[in-house]
Amino acid sequence: MRLFDAIFQANERWLGGDKAPAIPRAEYADALPVAALTCIDARLNPLLPHVLGLADEDFIWLRNAGNVITSPLSSTMRSLTLACAVKGGKEIAILGHTDCLVCKTTVLTLTDALSRLGVERNRLPENLNEYFGLFASERQNVMKAVDHVRHSPLIGARIPVHGLLVDISSGRLEWIVNGYQSLVTSGSAIKLEATIGGKEVFEARVPLPEFQLGEMKFPDLKIGQVALHVETTPTSTPTPSRTSSPTTTPPSAPTHETPPWQTELQRLLHAAVKCKVIGSDLKEYGPITGAKLLEWLAEGRIDAQTPVQVEGNSAWTPLAAIAGLLKSGKIPLPPVMPFPKFKWPGKEPKKR
Repeated sequence: MRLFDAIFQANERWLGGDKAPAIPRAEYADALPVAALTCIDARLNPLLPHVLGLADEDFIWLRNAGNVITSPLSSTMRSLTLACAVKGGKEIAILGHTDCLVCKTTVLTLTDALSRLGVERNRLPENLNEYFGLFASERQNVMKAVDHVRHSPLIGARIPVHGLLVDISSGRLEWIVNGYQSLVTSGSAIKLEATIGGKEVFEARVPLPEFQLGEMKFPDLKIGQVALHVETTPTSTPTPSRTSSPTTTPPSAPTHETPPWQTELQRLLHAAVKCKVIGSDLKEYGPITGAKLLEWLAEGRIDAQTPVQVEGNSAWTPLAAIAGLLKSGKIPLPPVMPFPKFKWPGKEPKKR
């Protein structure tokens, strides 16, 4: 079991009344401490890090208004980098919360408030939304921040970056972005993989745009914008014949076979089960039925990397990994309701 799997189990125990730190340090020494970015909201003070089951010394707490990250090289990224490089942070968590006041703040209300403090509009940056990082959804803000961290050249490729949301009233955690499912295994690609029963089902890599420090070009990929080509790893590579001529060998025709994960998804996903998806615009869509999900997949409106939340499960998971989790039972589906048989009132009509 990985650290954040244990953290979510500890959170359930915390909600049940066990308020003591529950993560054994010796067992998770390779993953501790956690570097977490949260909001400055004082209502978080009695909740963290206890709702995570962590002791104070295992929690590197960074804060700003709205847990906002504006770019892969922002000042907040500087703090996260030092939290890992100097303080020894092994995993990163962007921890948003419900009922965030920054989320409720508009440009108009902000300028009015600043005006009452004697700050005139002409002294402020032109784009206030961008400068102050105002946002309309706590979940979208967490996903955007995770995206900036994951694409930052300052963060090690093997450091998991998670996105969480804590209910400010109850302390319940929601796992929005699972950092284990998008670890960068090299400096230029994201690796996604799934296993069923210990056997690898697929492995896929998504190339990332090259970072040019001199030109200050940053990756701008958004969740849901990258289409993955997912295929099973071949057991052997055929050796070309020595007698065949390159000029006489016809070019191979492009194949359009359905990836194995997509076939499994079509077989396992109930048509009536409810799902939510995050589009390339980082907006949440749904709930939609499983049938509609498969229809969008066939139309190319969503792809293997699109984050999906299946009914009854709090984690957001890449679509390509859903089939494996369904088959293993890690995402339980509600039972299919039998269709009621129709009975004729009184006597049944005679057959002709």
